[in-house]
Amino acid sequence: MNEANGQARCSTLRSWVGALLMIASSGLLVGCGLWKVSNTDFDGGGSEVAEAAGWTRMAASQHYLFVVNVLPGEEMFSHAAHEAHHPTEGELVIDGEGLPLGPNVRHVEAHVYDLATGLAISKQAPIIELTNRTTGEVTQVPAALMHDVNIGALDLHFGNNVHVAPSSDISVKISLQGEEVSVDGHLD
Repeated sequence: MNEANGQARCSTLRSWVGALLMIASSGLLVGCGLWKVSNTDFDGGGSEVAEAAGWTRMAASQHYLFVVNVLPGEEMFSHAAHEAHHPTEGELVIDGEGLPLGPNVRHVEAHVYDLATGLAISKQAPIIELTNRTTGEVTQVPAALMHDVNIGALDLHFGNNVHVAPSSDISVKISLQGEEVSVDGHLD
């Protein structure tokens, strides 16, 4: 193996380890009923806290791993606002426009990883569509590239704040380069 191949393999391994550590570290949330995978609860049933606070689901297509979160609304900051105010919570918008907070606003985000490299996708935004199966409303989620102001680049994802009526069963469909996944959940 030449040095370039060795460095490339190490880089890919570091990326996968980083992604797996992010996913594994969320295991702390499993015991609280706040982490769900593939539309299946780890604890075997819905959790009132999870339904109010939000949920996380994972799904894979042929080339991508999608980690989808539907959470309480997040305050969004441009680079200039971030530098001026030094927020301790919220999202730093890297590309696109973050939508404001408001009543019944949820933060819908999709972390997208290339299955071949383990790297987060950041160059091409996915299409994110939220369907409220209770009301029939379909919302196109503007896919701004962002990350948490504290976690930084390890939290790179696409998403935005959108209105979601309370007590709703929802589906989130993510499409990227002809590949599509859909995940379901309930929000109180």
